Amino acid sequence: MKNIKIGFALFLLIGLVSCQSGVFKKKPIGKVIDIEKFIKSQNEIPLAQVYFEHGNFVNSRNFPPVIKGTDVLENSDQYIIVDIRNKDAYEQGHINGAYNIDKKNVLDFLKNKRKAASAKKVVFVCYTGQLASYVTGITRFAGFDNTYVLLYGMAGWNSEFSAPLKKAFGDVNNSNLLVINKSEHKSDAGEHHAEVKKEKEVKIDYSKYPNPGSGTITEIINKRAQELLNLKRPQFLLKAGEFFEELKKDPNHFYTIAYMKKNQFDFAHIKNAHQFTPRKDISPYKKLGDIDRKKPVAIYCKSGHTAGNANAMLKMLGYDSYSILLGSSSFMHKLWAEQGWQVKDVNALINDFPVIRGKNRTSKNPFIAKSTKKVSAAPVPMVKRKKKEVSGGCG
Repeated sequence: MKNIKIGFALFLLIGLVSCQSGVFKKKPIGKVIDIEKFIKSQNEIPLAQVYFEHGNFVNSRNFPPVIKGTDVLENSDQYIIVDIRNKDAYEQGHINGAYNIDKKNVLDFLKNKRKAASAKKVVFVCYTGQLASYVTGITRFAGFDNTYVLLYGMAGWNSEFSAPLKKAFGDVNNSNLLVINKSEHKSDAGEHHAEVKKEKEVKIDYSKYPNPGSGTITEIINKRAQELLNLKRPQFLLKAGEFFEELKKDPNHFYTIAYMKKNQFDFAHIKNAHQFTPRKDISPYKKLGDIDRKKPVAIYCKSGHTAGNANAMLKMLGYDSYSILLGSSSFMHKLWAEQGWQVKDVNALINDFPVIRGKNRTSKNPFIAKSTKKVSAAPVPMVKRKKKEVSGGCG
């Protein structure tokens, strides 16, 4: 039993990415592991138990795995950039060196074609960072420990592609759908959830959590990850309008999670929502067991990135969950901006970094879009990526 626990710990903490045998010339930068060398889990061990006892990334200090555009601009030669937008959007303009990969092919790409371990980081890019957050969350659960989402996607990278971000930011017209500054309203934060000083000593009944499949843990995770990557946008990501239309029909249709700090929740939140503190409450030791499994789960945060990653984890565990596109910024932007929790002018989130035109991944002369706003410093011209000399092994 001791060996099994050790195997699980290494299994999820280091990663689940398969590695081919062989000798490589250059040591990979990212972490990767040959799972066949480790003991496979017994079928009766619940996936939730393995995740929370031997991984638990959603409650770690490094969650969510979001990266800023300036970081990508300065270190693109060290990163694998994966653009998951459609072909037409990619050809209109993409980041220098970015691969255009359909999200359903991401796992195969990172395992077999452009292996994740050959780079310091893998950065997923989409339109506003929402699809990429979902894909990043799934790949993290599947064992890739160096995947990240580009903050606000191409909309934040270059003003030419900012329309989806500007369009999505806004405020809901029906204030009856929100609880705003209600001093008499008391959130459930802290109630019936005493602090657990020593979580390992608390016995958790994992049988009450969803069961996403049968087989070994490795088989379940690989199959589940691919299934989720095959889903279309409305099956995991809801626009604010779509979400509120359901609430108008039935205010209790969703088990809604406001994934934010208590003071933010108390100030304003969706009616009937439940407050979950990030990096803490999505845990069997906290509030995970409170989720009503008879209802679909809708989770939102400030910008959609944190909730998007958390939603991917919930779906991997078997929950029927959705995140709200761009979170509270899409339905109470003004309220959040007044408190300093979000920028008042969306343009403050948008840069004018260089992009490449056409089908080619890279170019010696990247197109630099004309700026529509003042910037503190001109973007640094990007250079052609140097091909890494990695062969065999996990490179």
